[in-house]
Amino acid sequence: MRYENGHPVPERRLHPLSWVFHLAGGLGAMIPLAIAAALGAERGGALWMLVPLVLLGPLAGLWHQWVYRYDYGPEGLLIREGLVFRNLRQIDYRRIENIDTERTLLHRLLGVADVKVETSSGGGAEATIRVLSVAGAEALSEAVFARRRALRGDNGGEDATREPVAAGAAGGAPDNSAPEPLLRLPAGELILMGLIDNRNLFWLGAVIGSLFQVVGVETLERVLGPALRDAGVAYVSQLGLALKIVLVLATVVGVLVVAKLLSVITALVQYHDYTLERNGDDLRARHGLFTRRVVTVRVPRIQVVHRLATPLHRLFRRVALQADLAGGAAEPGQSGGARPLAPICRPDQVDALIDRALPGLDRADPDWRPLSARTRRRLTRLWLWCWALLSLPPALWWWGWPGLAVLPAGLPVALLHGHLYARYTRWALTPDLLLFHRGWLWRRLAVVPRNRIQTVRLARNPFDRRYRMTELEIDTAGGGLAKRRVRLAYLDRDVAARLAGSLLE
Repeated sequence: MRYENGHPVPERRLHPLSWVFHLAGGLGAMIPLAIAAALGAERGGALWMLVPLVLLGPLAGLWHQWVYRYDYGPEGLLIREGLVFRNLRQIDYRRIENIDTERTLLHRLLGVADVKVETSSGGGAEATIRVLSVAGAEALSEAVFARRRALRGDNGGEDATREPVAAGAAGGAPDNSAPEPLLRLPAGELILMGLIDNRNLFWLGAVIGSLFQVVGVETLERVLGPALRDAGVAYVSQLGLALKIVLVLATVVGVLVVAKLLSVITALVQYHDYTLERNGDDLRARHGLFTRRVVTVRVPRIQVVHRLATPLHRLFRRVALQADLAGGAAEPGQSGGARPLAPICRPDQVDALIDRALPGLDRADPDWRPLSARTRRRLTRLWLWCWALLSLPPALWWWGWPGLAVLPAGLPVALLHGHLYARYTRWALTPDLLLFHRGWLWRRLAVVPRNRIQTVRLARNPFDRRYRMTELEIDTAGGGLAKRRVRLAYLDRDVAARLAGSLLE
């Protein structure tokens, strides 16, 4: 690194093939422009209009590679970038928390990696260096964290045993401190994960519904023509009620099978060879078939650990673990602030993983407390009102006043939900932790270290005041998004006030 007028100027360059990846990243934006130019040009004039677009990508990539520089300043990592308007940034070493790598098939073929630098502010990567050689990524990790330890003066502290993030991704020399394996997911576990996951079901249903709207019943009849003629009918509308029901059920089953198949393929590709290791004070996860990711989770950044058990999880005797990180940085594909510790694991592995994620915190023999005694009655009435509002209008429209007979049908469901929710939802307070178990069908357990709690809020809506209840909301450094906050609803007023006072001590 050199200095100009007393200011540091970075000199380290990107990998010579960096322009190739910059070009690949810009192709997505160039394709629509090229199509528009080709369709909008006059005959014989499209070719010369496409020439600037074809040349723009390589030229921009080469220019980016030429002007982009990084280096190690006295106080932080220096990055100079910009095509027309150049800027110089300094990322303080003391704020850098993670240096993660990402390698697609092309990266692995050429022996390079994208490097993402995350800071304690969260909200995604502070900087993405695209691309470095594997050795350069390893050197970057070693240099940054060595300077970070020197500035913090904690040579024996939390970063002293850090292994370079990129070394394991490239198959390089391991660090002197051997990582401790915590979890590895074979293909069988990933298949179970795909069968449990329902993320693709909604989108597949939307696509199929849109397809039916586009192709119409006539196209369906042409497709089913031979089968219909064998059954002695010419149109779908001529089928009997039983055959229509069978056709609908067969369609639903087909949608479910295709959705589960896509979900299994997604799990096998995204989490291929998932390995979770403990390396010093870090938890490091490696996964991916085509795009290989090495993600580091620093234990001091973990704010809350969530355990999820859906009905399908319990059917296969599995659970999932997620962690909220300070700053709300999330792995791609995950909800804001959440990173998976274990996308799927056995229940007997949960305690060991939580102990690694939240070390030194006692979870033994928690004293579980129930919700307010009025919770059952409140939830039963709520579900009955919802049932009446949703079911009575169509019932009266189709069947008239006899349709009122559908109202008692919702009573058993409302009673069952109110009873089971109040039974399975509970909380416990230990000297180190707040534990909150919520739900009976989708069961969630939130493990909140008391020293991570930032704010405690008591709220009462009109229904809470009617039932003399209070909702307690807990915010941590990882709960920047409202959906990631821990909320304890249906507590008695005095219980919520005492709990809030205990948490703020």
